[in-house]
Amino acid sequence: MKFDTLIRSIGGLQQEIVMGPHRMVADEPPENGGQDAGPSPFSLLTAALGA
Repeated sequence: MKFDTLIRSIGGLQQEIVMGPHRMVADEPPENGGQDAGPSPFSLLTAALGA
């Protein structure tokens, strides 16, 4: 099964990630200038490596 992936900036440091039917937001924590609206990009990277 192939999913197209879309990543776009939605303001500040937030990125919307769409992979097929799945949607999420990546963001930095407040101490790094973000709003903590989702996992940090580094957290997503380490999760992907673990998967």
